Amino acid sequence: MKTSNILLTHLSVAVMLLTMGYCLTSCNDDDDASNAQTPVIQSEVLVLFSIDGLGDGSYNDQILRGIKLMENEHTQGMTIKFITPTSHEEVESVCTSWWENIDKPNEKGKIPRRLLVLASSNYVDIARRVFANAEMNINRCVLAFEAEDSGDETEQIRTFGISMYGASWLAGQTARELGCKHPLVLLGNGQDNTIHDARDGFVEGFGQSEDGSFAVVSAIADDWTGYGMPTELYKKMYDYDGQYDFIYAVAGGSNMGAYRYLRENPECGIYTAGMDTDQSAYSTLIVGSMVKRIDLVLYDHLTNWYNQQDLPRYQDYGLESGYINWQIADRYTQLKAGVEANRQEAIKKEKEYGAK
Repeated sequence: MKTSNILLTHLSVAVMLLTMGYCLTSCNDDDDASNAQTPVIQSEVLVLFSIDGLGDGSYNDQILRGIKLMENEHTQGMTIKFITPTSHEEVESVCTSWWENIDKPNEKGKIPRRLLVLASSNYVDIARRVFANAEMNINRCVLAFEAEDSGDETEQIRTFGISMYGASWLAGQTARELGCKHPLVLLGNGQDNTIHDARDGFVEGFGQSEDGSFAVVSAIADDWTGYGMPTELYKKMYDYDGQYDFIYAVAGGSNMGAYRYLRENPECGIYTAGMDTDQSAYSTLIVGSMVKRIDLVLYDHLTNWYNQQDLPRYQDYGLESGYINWQIADRYTQLKAGVEANRQEAIKKEKEYGAK
């Protein structure tokens, strides 16, 4: 009887221990799974698009695509919000408020890592002014799009530039191969230094036509408003018709005015180029597009920052990087061979231009 009781007791203890062990293991597995799904460090990203830029079917929409790529890969531990400001005053206000609240806990009571993305070259001066005395690190960081290198090694904000020289040089070569003699380089903002490489690249790539003519350079405006004037450019096209045979417009949303005119007047004989994305669908006279993979630039920077890699103070990307290209439209496939034959020369000349 005593032996039976002892055996029963031992069996009960064993079952209890096994049950406890199973419970502990199950609970620990649940905790591990929960911890694996929720990163210890939360990350918040705020993106400021260019003024009234979202929905342009081009540059800004590509940026949005980069955001969505990032969101699809990081459903846990990262939140991305964006704002489309209506003025530079609003941009400065948002920057100031963001920094003032940099150490503010989130709704979970924790202070997250924070990144501010200024997705317009027009915001760089604002950023350098607002954050002049800010002490930043990998957990509190500002990334400004398409800036010129300040040369200041102590600068806190992170910037990058995309050189348009090489792609534009190839575009100039294409215009000459088409037999064009009187091209126009049309800038959205004549005072915007970040697009002068596009101007110089096309002018030097085109060189001199058979009749001794060079590319003419003009500007829609002398400030950022020139990037959002499609109606004004549409009206200007009546003056350009018969005067120029190729228009290389680096003018943001204003380009839509030129494309509209060419759709309505397909026999006018003016060739043109798409900007930022493949825009060959907008007109049969778009022979190629200067394609910027700004979505991939943003995605790569966000990925590095998310993985706690310090972003470089300044980085310059050109034709060789793969982030920018001169892409011939499918209907002009006969021009593709010339582009590929000149690609290495374009890369070489872009490096020489950047070294000046």
